Amino acid sequence: MKNKFILLLLLAAIGLPFGGFSQEYVPFVDTTKDWNVTITSYSYGGSVATINTMKLHISASDTIINDTAYYKLINTGQYNFFLPEGIIGFIREDTAGRKVYFRESTYAFYTPKDRLLYDFSLEQGDTTEIFGLHHCLTHSNAYRVSSTGTLTLLNGEERKTWQLTPLAASPVEADEWIEGIGSLNGLMFPGCYELSTISISFNLLCYYEGGDNLYLSQGDTCFIDFTTGLETIQKSKVKLYPNPTKDFLFLEFDEKTDNCKHYTVFSADGLKISEGKSCNEKVSIPVSHLRNGIYHINIFNQFYVINKTFIKTD
Repeated sequence: MKNKFILLLLLAAIGLPFGGFSQEYVPFVDTTKDWNVTITSYSYGGSVATINTMKLHISASDTIINDTAYYKLINTGQYNFFLPEGIIGFIREDTAGRKVYFRESTYAFYTPKDRLLYDFSLEQGDTTEIFGLHHCLTHSNAYRVSSTGTLTLLNGEERKTWQLTPLAASPVEADEWIEGIGSLNGLMFPGCYELSTISISFNLLCYYEGGDNLYLSQGDTCFIDFTTGLETIQKSKVKLYPNPTKDFLFLEFDEKTDNCKHYTVFSADGLKISEGKSCNEKVSIPVSHLRNGIYHINIFNQFYVINKTFIKTD
């Protein structure tokens, strides 16, 4: 017993873990993170019909459900019946156990309750059951870790990766996770490359920490909007000023074809603050009544949505 105690003291002194967990674990739930996830829909025959982008972040304030503290998971990008606008659910993390849990915000297909979203304590050969948004409907949730490795991020930092193989037969596909980032299918879709059928699929487009882009999938953009032959990559012609702003926020469009049809403003917590049903070449939005902080605005026209962020200050 004495020798074991001395060994533990030596491990602590040189910074080695007592068990199987590394001391370098990067927590998943962090309010400085942003995920952009593309949603690709397919027409009959398998050709791409649309590609839209969800913009996800974790709110800076928590909420209590059944005596358990969660953070709100917010979508300020594209949305539809399956992927709501604003608050899409609640997320929490057991940092010691390296497990992340998710609870849907509303009853869509399953009763909302705490479900395992990620288990970053897994090692090669381990199995798990994971449940993303809407559980991917008809797909199996059981996976085995086939291997682990590392990935170098855009800032040169290395993160642990997990390659997961489904226990069910096809059409369920393999998945890959990155520590602190999640599935390459996108934050809410571990083990879910598609939703119910091959008509909709998901892909992590890019990932930020503290405003720094650390991951970028194939391509050179963090926002894609594509509709049946008309593609618009987010190099927006919309001017948003002043930013930061005190009393009014102005939107100005370079071309009439880019004029917005309507817009919505969200707080960082995903609450809809205001909206405009129509707008012209220049729009004035009063913001003096808002609290100081970060806000998101979605600007819609006939073909796509533009996502912007602004700061309200005194």
